[in-house]
Amino acid sequence: MGYSCAVRCTDFPKRFLGARESTGLSGRKVSAMAGLSLQTAHSIEHNTGRMPGIDTCERLADVLGVSASWLAYGAEPVRRINNFTTAPGFSSLQQAGRLEATLRGAGGRIDHCYLYSDPIGAMYYCDTYGADRGLPIEAAAAAVLDRTSDALSVVALGAGHARRETALIENLIRPGFTDVHGESSIEVFLIDTSLCLLSDGYNYAVSHLSREGIPVTAVEGDFMRLQTFSDRFAPRAPRRKLFTLLGFTLGNVDNELTFLRDSFLCAARGDFLLLDFVNQKFEVTDRDRILAAEPIAKLLRAKTPIGSSKILAFLAGPVARLYGEAALSMELRIAVDEGIIPGSYAVEVWTTVDMGEAKKSFMTASKRAYEPAALFATFAKLGWGVVNTWTYDSERPSSLVLFQRGG
Repeated sequence: MGYSCAVRCTDFPKRFLGARESTGLSGRKVSAMAGLSLQTAHSIEHNTGRMPGIDTCERLADVLGVSASWLAYGAEPVRRINNFTTAPGFSSLQQAGRLEATLRGAGGRIDHCYLYSDPIGAMYYCDTYGADRGLPIEAAAAAVLDRTSDALSVVALGAGHARRETALIENLIRPGFTDVHGESSIEVFLIDTSLCLLSDGYNYAVSHLSREGIPVTAVEGDFMRLQTFSDRFAPRAPRRKLFTLLGFTLGNVDNELTFLRDSFLCAARGDFLLLDFVNQKFEVTDRDRILAAEPIAKLLRAKTPIGSSKILAFLAGPVARLYGEAALSMELRIAVDEGIIPGSYAVEVWTTVDMGEAKKSFMTASKRAYEPAALFATFAKLGWGVVNTWTYDSERPSSLVLFQRGG
């Protein structure tokens, strides 16, 4: 019964017109993409027919990438303020329980998020991997602004201490520009599982962005389940979403295709994705050269004690904190991916515990390298086209890539 009700808000045509024009789509194209009569948009904008039903409004909102409630009823949005929240269903205590169960088991893979889930691991991460290594942030921001004049919702996945993301946002600021409600043209959402890193990143972002009136929301949660809490950053007015995945975080994802397909169900046509990754430097069959090129390989060959190296202490952290450093040894292994991203490979860090009569090994970290063309082709299959790409870091050649969601 509810879906047969018509929208009665008198400002609906004006709001619909503004949202449509922000997408650059014609009225006929919007109608067709929504599976409606080609005259639907014209009828709404010129108020020549009956107001649409709620089901029609939801179809149109999905095409335009706006909130159906905003499009239908035009209620004033809740003013964005600085906020710190937790994703539904996420519990750091349950995470800790799963880690302990894994560590007391027979061995196997430990999710990389546990490396910095506690204060010591978070501190070591910032000390060893916190630098941006010349990430071309200014160029990426300019490319985004060149592609859209819309207000932005920046959704930072795996934001960590948020230094890179904050720098990006500072370069996206357009003085004096607001959304249709007079609110800040940028709103920010920082998402991470590590409360230690997230709280530090939130405070840093607020201290740098609040002076520009940019609201920051921190969400403690797993971005691999982004689809379960994407309503937290649903636009209340026409906006483009800019997702970021920086710090080589893509290389920690188990299955890139599943990640793109499921986690970005909330992405609309025209939304952006900015990420970086390590470029494939050797053929996947050249295992000796791949291993030799890894920064920690030299430390392992020299039999450097775990406790005397922050990098080794960070990578062995979850295991060392339960079993102690004296009982541990570490090694690197190569994993070649077949069928997900062709030509990619991962260097895995394995930490072994000597139990006396038995040993058990845990994979505590995995760093994947990609062949750029193969990665771009894989993303294109799911509707993400390359806008621009930048190469940086001569010591460890890497790429920063801006994608945009197609129709």
